[in-house]
Amino acid sequence: CLLGSWVTGFAVPAILAVLVSRGKVTSAVGVLSIAAYPYFIQVKPWPLASRFWLLAAHWFGGCSMSYEERETDDNSNPTMNCYFPHGIFTLGIIINSGVRTGATWPDGKDWNYYVGTTGPVPCMGLATKSLLFAPFFGHFVAKWTGVIGSADKTSFIARMKRGDSFGLLPGGFHEAARFKYGKDRAVVSNKKGFIKYALQFGYNVVPAYSFGECYTYWNLPDRILLRARMWLCDHNLPGMLVFGWPFFPLLPLQTPWGIHTIHGKGRQFPKIDEPTPEEVDEYHKLFVQDLSDLFDRHKHRFSLSQSELEVL
Repeated sequence: CLLGSWVTGFAVPAILAVLVSRGKVTSAVGVLSIAAYPYFIQVKPWPLASRFWLLAAHWFGGCSMSYEERETDDNSNPTMNCYFPHGIFTLGIIINSGVRTGATWPDGKDWNYYVGTTGPVPCMGLATKSLLFAPFFGHFVAKWTGVIGSADKTSFIARMKRGDSFGLLPGGFHEAARFKYGKDRAVVSNKKGFIKYALQFGYNVVPAYSFGECYTYWNLPDRILLRARMWLCDHNLPGMLVFGWPFFPLLPLQTPWGIHTIHGKGRQFPKIDEPTPEEVDEYHKLFVQDLSDLFDRHKHRFSLSQSELEVL
């Protein structure tokens, strides 16, 4: 359902066009009504939706999140949690982050069951605005869970001015397009905007890596239409063609050991109102090293001792 809402949302315009062309106006109006009602009617978070999405952990044989270093849980030290890899459908950050807190709303019931006691969880993850306004996904996932916000520049800056802690996926659609089954990759070499903002607002920056995410789908190899796919990504459109479970390719493959998200040690960035390109490059280099070190510290736990994180 999670993945179906994602794909169906982007397909709604095509579905409507087909229905209208075949004269099935009533069906088209029905689909349009279902897709549009949340834009006119307030949709409130629904804890049962978060609990339902978390059932996906059973498909993978178990999922978990953990912290190398416990941070304060009172938002006194604003934190930017940076998740890698993006994967195809961002399953790591969805299953092992804010949705867990959404499952405990409104009174924190069953917190230890869904969240545990290993560290704080960012209540809000950020996604591209096109996803938040995608029919079905925008309300069934983003609004019903209440833990997915917009990563557009205006909302992003406003969130940081308030000193909110949050999670994001710096690699975005570009990292999804370069997804390769069984290959641990991070597309971050040219992603420096989040570093600049972390410096401007003096955030604690935490790298997080989801082991097992790279085993969830097969994707087009890099040699096929890569330039065109990158162009799509530049315009906030997913540039990948994926294949999962053979009997229903939309479903992800069952991974060798589940999906386990490990948050590394945070690095406190200084507050620099106008960081120079050299300062951005310096702290970007430190972040990439922190991410690589996190991967190296834990890869042996997943039979990846001989693997290296490929940074693109």
